[in-house]
Amino acid sequence: MTYRNYYCETCHQLRDGYGVLSTVAVNYEMTFANILLNSVSESGIGMKGTPNKSFCVLRHGVSGSELMSALAAYTVLVTNNSLVDDETDGPDLRSKFGLLALNRAIEKAKGDYPSFQEHIEKGYSALLDAERDGCPDALLMGRLSAASMMGVLGDILGEGFDDDLKDLFLNLGIWVYVMDAIEDLDEDFSQGNYNPFLVNASEYTGSRNYVESNIYLFSETMGECIGSIQSAYSRIRPRIRINGDILDNIIFSGIPASAHRIIRGDRSMSPNVMNAINGRLNRGTQRYYI
Repeated sequence: MTYRNYYCETCHQLRDGYGVLSTVAVNYEMTFANILLNSVSESGIGMKGTPNKSFCVLRHGVSGSELMSALAAYTVLVTNNSLVDDETDGPDLRSKFGLLALNRAIEKAKGDYPSFQEHIEKGYSALLDAERDGCPDALLMGRLSAASMMGVLGDILGEGFDDDLKDLFLNLGIWVYVMDAIEDLDEDFSQGNYNPFLVNASEYTGSRNYVESNIYLFSETMGECIGSIQSAYSRIRPRIRINGDILDNIIFSGIPASAHRIIRGDRSMSPNVMNAINGRLNRGTQRYYI
C-alpha cells in the first residue's frame, strides 16, 4: 500500500508539473527514489493514502514537495532522451508519437531544470564513448550509466546528498545496468547491440547456456553489486524516519530475489522490486540512456 501511494503521487506530480500526457512517463525507479529520499529527509513526506477514484490521473498531487517536483522533471527528461535515441536509431511510430505528445512537457522540464538535461547529455555521451571502445567491464559501464542520475540528485539535494547516499544510489544504478544487460543478452546478440557481457564471447548459443557456462562471472558480478547496495543501505538505515519496513524488504529481499530470477533465466518479470528500482533504464546505443 505504501509503495502504491508513492507511485500514485509520483504520477500526480507529473500531471501537476507537466500535464496529463506526461503521466505516461511514470516509472518504478522514480517511485523508489521518492520513497527513499523522503524517508531520510527531515522534511520528507509520508504518504498515508491516495483516493481510489475514477480518472485518478486527473487528481492533483497532495505533497507540494520540491523533491517530488524535481524528480518528475527528471522523469520527463530521461523519457525524452530515450525517445530521441529511438528516433535516431530508426524512426518508428512510437518514438514519433511520444516526442510529439510530450513536446510541451519536455520543453517545460528543460526550462525548469536546465542542469538536469546537461547531466543527461554528458552522461549519455560518456556511455556511448565507452560502448564504441568495446568496454567489457559491466561494473564500469554501470557506473557510467548512473552518472546523470548522480548529477541530478546532487543538484536536487545539495549538501544533503552525502557520501552514504551517493554510494547507495551509485550502486543501485550499477545493479540496474547489470540486471538489464543480463536480461537483454539474447536481444542484444541477435540485433548486434553492444553488451559488456558479449564483448569477449567466443561463442553464444542462447542466454541460458551462456550464463550457465559463465556462472562464476555473473554470480560474482551480481554479488558485488548487491553487497555494495546492502552495505551502503546499512549505513543509512539509522537515519530512516519512515517507510523502514518496505525499504528493508526491497533491499534485503526483493533485490536478491530479482537477481536470482534473472540469472536463472526468468524473463517474465512482473512489476516487482526489480522494476521498482529499474523502470527499464536504458543501456546503450540502440535505445539506452543515462
